[in-house]
Amino acid sequence: MSLLAELDLEARPLLGAALATLALGVAVALGSRGGRWLDPALLGYLLATLFACFGVAYRYVSWIERPATRMYFRHTLRTLLSPRVFRALPKMALLALDQILLQRFIEKRSIKRWGAHALLAWGCLLGFAVTIPLVFGWVRFTSEGLDATRYQAWVLGFPAGSFPLDSFIAFCSFHILDLAAAMVIAGCVLSLIRRKQDEGDTATQRFDLDLLPLVLLIAVSMTGLMLTASEKWLQGRNFATLAFLHELTVILLLLGLPFGKLFHVVQRPAQLGVTIYKAEGEAEGRLACKGCGAPFIRANQRRDLGELWKVLELDGARHSASVHHLDLCPRCKRRLVAKAQGDRLHGAFDPFATIPVHAEPIPDPTSLKA
Repeated sequence: MSLLAELDLEARPLLGAALATLALGVAVALGSRGGRWLDPALLGYLLATLFACFGVAYRYVSWIERPATRMYFRHTLRTLLSPRVFRALPKMALLALDQILLQRFIEKRSIKRWGAHALLAWGCLLGFAVTIPLVFGWVRFTSEGLDATRYQAWVLGFPAGSFPLDSFIAFCSFHILDLAAAMVIAGCVLSLIRRKQDEGDTATQRFDLDLLPLVLLIAVSMTGLMLTASEKWLQGRNFATLAFLHELTVILLLLGLPFGKLFHVVQRPAQLGVTIYKAEGEAEGRLACKGCGAPFIRANQRRDLGELWKVLELDGARHSASVHHLDLCPRCKRRLVAKAQGDRLHGAFDPFATIPVHAEPIPDPTSLKA
């Protein structure tokens, strides 16, 4: 048994994860001028981020390797690398605004769910947008020369403007993470309240998948706000201890990112390609069911599902030489299930006996034997 098999690892996702982490390391080295601008106090965050990158990339490549996901992924790549991209990009931009920024697909389910999800998503994105460039050494702040009353911002080694410490820009720069923390805490509280009130969520939720990410997000945000409180109102008392606790919670969150429910943040952009795929299928038209004649499946979806079933060794699911199981609509499939059950019970159960079905159940010697 090979080492990869013993560790339950796959070669292609492992290679993809290694290349993604290497690329990120190179980007960090270039952006921080060979590491000279890296803050030693943030090295723990940097190492945890690199680990999270490896884990996220490994799981993402493994997800793409699944036959059904690979079908959508390849179609999206073909669209982006073809002349059709000029027609698809405006629509993808609108979809990104609707589904990723505004997240209206959640609003259709519940306003309360949408509010909680929006606060969590935008708060986390704002926090990562600020902290990742700082951790990577891409952004830093220094005094403007010998003037200790003004800050100089640097981006990738180039000056990006200066501002006085008592200005509105300085206030926003120093407290933007506090705003992100407040948004995340509010989103987590709303999520916990909704999960407590929703009987369906209460019955199906798991601590490790549903509650632990919320607990970690609250811990990260609370310790971050406590750092500001220590510096602002407590003259820096216990700042070192709070900084250690904050770093610990952030590292735990980053280490759990590839394995928990927060991974769907990485998966969500792929939905844009699926939406384009569905739109192209609707434009091509729907095929009729070979049982009842009602249009039910997009032509491109039928072709790709046929190829997918061959990969999964399911192509033998045929009702006759001309009728594949994929050629029947859900209603006709349910009728055939009932008919097969009636045959098994020797006619004692057939609620659709008076409804004609232009197909026969797939022969199953195991279930039909006497």
